[in-house]
Amino acid sequence: MENPIYIALSRQTALRREMSVVANNVANANTTAFKKEVMIYQAFAEKTPFMPRLDFVIDQGTAIELEQGDLKVTHNTFDLAIDGPGYFQVDDGTGTKYSRNGTFTLDERNRLVTQGGFPVLDTQGNPIVIPRGGTDLTIGQDGNVRLADELVGQIGVVEFDETLSLRKTRDSLFETDAIPVAATQSRVMQGMIETSNVNAIGEMTAMIEIHRAYEAVKSMLDREDKRQESIIQRLARPMQGA
Repeated sequence: MENPIYIALSRQTALRREMSVVANNVANANTTAFKKEVMIYQAFAEKTPFMPRLDFVIDQGTAIELEQGDLKVTHNTFDLAIDGPGYFQVDDGTGTKYSRNGTFTLDERNRLVTQGGFPVLDTQGNPIVIPRGGTDLTIGQDGNVRLADELVGQIGVVEFDETLSLRKTRDSLFETDAIPVAATQSRVMQGMIETSNVNAIGEMTAMIEIHRAYEAVKSMLDREDKRQESIIQRLARPMQGA
């Protein structure tokens, strides 16, 4: 197989992966606090005979765009959003994970938990337990949880000096080897949630462009296949006079 086909196939493979990433973004356009993913490519220019210059494409993976989504008012007591770069701390059973999805509720033990049932942690790394029977519950912008005038805990919000190592796991959770620091630029907003940072129209436009690019590469492969077939047929013809 000649270089042009190898190069074109590298581009097609990358485009298929990019289409999957974009489709996942579109599917999560309404997921609370979802963060958009983008493809990372590395291209190497290659000189190919009989064709314009092509780039050999290497798929380097994906990156997460961590820009904050819009804040939406819900008026639900246990809906919390973070205004700023912070993250909630969550115990998923395998260690501390981080999330911006603040659609919380109470479990059978009256612990503040995520929709997946994972306990939300306080500043000391312990689950937050809400006293039973209380109705006048407020959560301040500093994360302090008060029942009437009684302080019952403080939601542990942290920030990261370096966010490149944040990796998605499951249930809107992130993990990282970076060391978190206490939040200084973030506010907890009660009765609100953060929406996805996906621009659905932009992603649909990207899907159309990816499809067109894929079809263009396919057309180039078809032409290259016909060119090679024509060369083989000419070389296989018996020489006149032989």
